[in-house]
Amino acid sequence: MRSAATLIQLRAFVAAAATGSFGQAAIVLGLSPSSVSESVKALEHLHGQPLFRRSPRGITLTPAGEQGLYYAQLVVQHSEDFALAVDERRALEGSLTVATFRSLGVHLLPPVLALLRRRHPRLQVRIIDGTLGAGGEQLVQDGQADVAFLELGAPTSLFTLPVVQDDYVAVRVRAEEGQPLSVATLRAQPLLVFPAEHACNAGLHRHLHSFLLPGTVVQEIADDEVMLSMVEHRLGLAVMPRLAVLPLRESLTMSPLPVALSRTLGVAMKPGRPGLPHLRAFVEALRAYQTTPAFADLQALVGAHAPEHETQALR
Repeated sequence: MRSAATLIQLRAFVAAAATGSFGQAAIVLGLSPSSVSESVKALEHLHGQPLFRRSPRGITLTPAGEQGLYYAQLVVQHSEDFALAVDERRALEGSLTVATFRSLGVHLLPPVLALLRRRHPRLQVRIIDGTLGAGGEQLVQDGQADVAFLELGAPTSLFTLPVVQDDYVAVRVRAEEGQPLSVATLRAQPLLVFPAEHACNAGLHRHLHSFLLPGTVVQEIADDEVMLSMVEHRLGLAVMPRLAVLPLRESLTMSPLPVALSRTLGVAMKPGRPGLPHLRAFVEALRAYQTTPAFADLQALVGAHAPEHETQALR
């Protein structure tokens, strides 16, 4: 009967894949580089094929390594989750990694974290950019984030909790406030939008291209402050989520899109993990915030409320 891979071997493999170096993996794991290298070699010997290509530049996964990485990550995470589940104090004095993007990071995340800190002051929260790579969903899937704020709607295997709906608006200079906003208006000038390469913006680009004519100028701008400054200088009309615009500059005004679009914002975690003490504490803080006048004010700002069935899911 073939021996099973040990947890130490799988940890070494996962860390080496994440860092691209046995030396860096050793630092992450608190081991010597030779120990990490030997653990990976033992794993390769066990399965009769290399998991990494080795070169003076570092290491890269082989096809076999790429196929096995996801399952090795699951084993390592389940081992860590077991420790957190049976030792609540450790979990609530450890760390929580949250992926978010700017508009939610400014308007929604801070009050939730404030409640979380008051309840669990020893829990350290790390914030990472939720637009990295394929977005917050992938960061959670890869184990780089425990929870992600993201735009919901697309099918996912993650456990999700809707929080609030946010309308998209057109942002113009205030001098144009009385002029009607139509599809023709959108087609007649450059449109400034966030990059389509970021997962949270894909829905907007699909929506715009459903009614824009070929040849309409669409300029992608990564920074919202740059985008709004361009609007102030009459370099185009910005199409943005309302939360990304607020607080609104005095020189600008915003109008509903002639073809309406909204996004449902919420949080996502891996199935089975919301019951872990630190993630349960986060969800409880989020739910507590949703009962406050401040959250009601936020809903009023975005001009929409979560659908009834989504609100029920949060109770």
